[in-house]
Amino acid sequence: MSRLRVCWQYLIGDPDELPLQTRVYHFICIATIAVMIYVLLFSIAAGMATYALITAIFIPLQVFLFYLSRFRGRTVLSMNTYILVIHGFFVASYRVSAGISGSTLLSFCIVFFLAVAILPKKEYLILTLVNLGTVAMLLITEYNDPAFVLVNYSGRKEHFIDIASTYAVTIILILAGLGYIIKNYTLEKENAEARAIMLDELHEEKARLISVISHDYHTPLTALQHYLKILDKHELSADERQELTTQMRQSVAHTQSLLANLLDMTKIDIRKNDINTKAAFPVLEAVSQTLKVYGDIARSSHQQMDILIPEELRINGDKHLFNVIIRNLINNAIKFSGDGATICFSYEPQNVFHVFRVTDNGPGIDEQQQNEIYESWQHPARNVARSGAIGLALSKKYAIELGADLSFETNRGQGTTFFLRIPR
Repeated sequence: MSRLRVCWQYLIGDPDELPLQTRVYHFICIATIAVMIYVLLFSIAAGMATYALITAIFIPLQVFLFYLSRFRGRTVLSMNTYILVIHGFFVASYRVSAGISGSTLLSFCIVFFLAVAILPKKEYLILTLVNLGTVAMLLITEYNDPAFVLVNYSGRKEHFIDIASTYAVTIILILAGLGYIIKNYTLEKENAEARAIMLDELHEEKARLISVISHDYHTPLTALQHYLKILDKHELSADERQELTTQMRQSVAHTQSLLANLLDMTKIDIRKNDINTKAAFPVLEAVSQTLKVYGDIARSSHQQMDILIPEELRINGDKHLFNVIIRNLINNAIKFSGDGATICFSYEPQNVFHVFRVTDNGPGIDEQQQNEIYESWQHPARNVARSGAIGLALSKKYAIELGADLSFETNRGQGTTFFLRIPR
């Protein structure tokens, strides 16, 4: 059953690639081909050779129109030609299937319905005039010249079968066509509503992100302004000057980390198109600049930063992604653990994993902040209200790209440990 569904979806077209109107047209083309095949078989069985010949000629043409739209992308041309072809088919059918006594007038009704389903609203008037004009022309011609109808029914049985079967086919086509249109219209509406909700959420998250950026960039600028005012009005001792300089350095470093994260976020889609950058690399060399910068920041805050990574350690992966993850983990540890804290970047092999830890003995992460982190991990397209969580969201995404796992453990008043597990 699933194979039939896949085949049907392939013939109709992917909803993500083709608009609803085009998919409805493909449905109508397939239905028309099926009806023509039925008419051909009925004509042969009823001994209506002329009708069978006409139908046999029109079936390949209808198949070509379907091919032209579905596989060549010429949908508008195919639609317009279809309207003309199907009217031409039933004009010929009218002459060879008993005229007004036959079933063709019912067929013109279904032709009108199918055409309305695929044509834009602005063309309804033209379609109506063409349909009514064609039927009126046939009726007037037959009225004035009964010989216009070339073939009549050979008996009442054939007559009744033709009328009944045509009526049944008409009802089935209307039901199937309306069902398909309503079903897909409902899906389109639901998708549009979902996209609207997503856009609203993205708008809110963008506003929140702008607020975070504004706050984080405002902090170092305010510190610099405050520092300059103090220099203008007061003579500072060496210790006071050193303390202010340390505060400014920390603020600028954290802001630079935020900027680096934002730049990385803008490059995520670009990196997806890059060639595979995974290769073996020495760990300490990959993060050497990060360790140097944040080591200086830690010392200026009277924090201790221990590096327990084997010098010869090499791992397979993307060096840039690994560095971004470690940078964010160390930056957060320094930023939130407070003065005098100890931060440790360590390594331990575990079975089939390289396990890296960034540990601090700070105050730990409270429940609300933990929820923010988990929220940013579950919904990577969203940004949360803390710049630290932005970095962790990016780190989680990069860990997934590395085929790794990022997790953490925290205890209030005892500290936090982040674990990065990378397959060997």
